[in-house]
Amino acid sequence: MALHEDDAIVLTRHAFRERDWVVVVLARGSGQVRLMARRARSLRSGQGQSLEPLAVVRLSYFERHGAELATLHEVSLIRSGFELAAQPEAWAAAQVVAELALVYCPQGQRAEEPFRLVDHCLQHLASGGDPLATVHYAELWFLRLSGVLPALDRCGRCEVALPVGPLVFDTGERVCVCSEHRPPAGVVMLPEAATTWLRHALHARLDSVGAAAPPPAPAWLASLRQQYTDRNLASLPYLLSLLRA
Repeated sequence: MALHEDDAIVLTRHAFRERDWVVVVLARGSGQVRLMARRARSLRSGQGQSLEPLAVVRLSYFERHGAELATLHEVSLIRSGFELAAQPEAWAAAQVVAELALVYCPQGQRAEEPFRLVDHCLQHLASGGDPLATVHYAELWFLRLSGVLPALDRCGRCEVALPVGPLVFDTGERVCVCSEHRPPAGVVMLPEAATTWLRHALHARLDSVGAAAPPPAPAWLASLRQQYTDRNLASLPYLLSLLRA
């Protein structure tokens, strides 16, 4: 049985039996980890208080080869999610970012860049950042880190540089194409406003992105996710309903 130590972000947790939590974290060195936190639901448990969703923690855990769940050993709080919980829209957006991490980050793979991405998004939301822009930025970068996002600056067929302006996405080949290689059907048109946002967000920090991605960029990003993971986001409709209200 191996003992691991790592920094992690608590993505979600579920009650188990009378006093235990099953906790899912995004660990910097190990990616997604599912932990059994025994007796952590007790009112006197310091571990339970540190394992609040969206908290950043330092933890150690035992992992047995072939076991579905690791066993939490120790945990200490680095940063709580209290500031997010006090802002309903920020909290809802943070839940979407956490769900994106669950979707894109498999178990057993080092997650240094996804960890930094989620941590950056949570801090941005806590400081009053735009909730929807944060979600769009996170989705864009998770696609890029997963190797799914097509190149936006060159044709996926002939590698010629694509000009500034609208993009043509070939849905069959899943690449952006130049005018010469545009197919007669099966394309998605990304207008200039959408491509400008996407290209800027790939080279900028979140705090300089500003507003949410203009349509149809969010739907296009979602379609790439669905093709790659076959997953919808259960937390997104709630965020959208809050923003509409």
